[in-house]
Amino acid sequence: MDDVEINPQIELFINRHSTPSWIIEDATTDFIDLTYILKGRAYYAINGTTYEVNQGDLICIPKGSRRSATTDPKNLMTSYALNLHLYDLKGQDVHLPFPLITHIGEPKELNLLYNQLKLEWLRQNKGHKLKARALLLLILHYYFKFLYDKSNNGSIDNRIQKAIRYILSNLQSQIEVEELASIAGLTSAYFGTLFKKYMGASVKEYINRMKINNAENILLSGEFSVQEAAYKCGFEDIYYFSKLFKKIKGFPPSRILIDNSRSDRQEMDILVK
Repeated sequence: MDDVEINPQIELFINRHSTPSWIIEDATTDFIDLTYILKGRAYYAINGTTYEVNQGDLICIPKGSRRSATTDPKNLMTSYALNLHLYDLKGQDVHLPFPLITHIGEPKELNLLYNQLKLEWLRQNKGHKLKARALLLLILHYYFKFLYDKSNNGSIDNRIQKAIRYILSNLQSQIEVEELASIAGLTSAYFGTLFKKYMGASVKEYINRMKINNAENILLSGEFSVQEAAYKCGFEDIYYFSKLFKKIKGFPPSRILIDNSRSDRQEMDILVK
């Protein structure tokens, strides 16, 4: 999903404060139910199975699911509930690849995003729906990072951050582990261990991935050849560059140029017609 252009639509957003008699009647949803539990406890029945959810839990109920819910009358639930639709640019439904129940905790960044969304939703100023959709995308991005990006499950060590900034500023150069370790003020061995702990990849794997991502962007501009893109990303061996590009991206770099050329021809045909 992270490579899919999505168009989010909010059907309902509410900062729910449950009463002892609060209930969601059993029904099939025609939307995605994304609910974050701020406080208390609730019981959600999803497709015939009952789940207990507590403070810091995220519930993601796919569109088309059977759903009902009650709260614990002795520990009333407070939550942020979103009923939403996600579409791709062709108008097709996009599935959220989140588990039904995930414990997120109580991160300040997430609470700030929900508070901003609540403010925009209630103020209803001109353009508030556009701002609300932007905030929803940031919330989804936060959840996606939490679930699938190991490098964001907690703050990154400042020494590793310093090395990452250096990598991203020098993608056109040869970057050695020893050089990065020196910048971080660590031995090469310890730096490598610490880097993998926070980033979920070895230093070399991370550098290669960033260089190839950069090369892909350069090629997508349509202004450079494969050889020029390779040189701009610090690769002198074009064969190795192409092999590494295909390993990381799943297709050769030349395919981008072919696709660009095909797109240009189609646009020209449209203009001629």
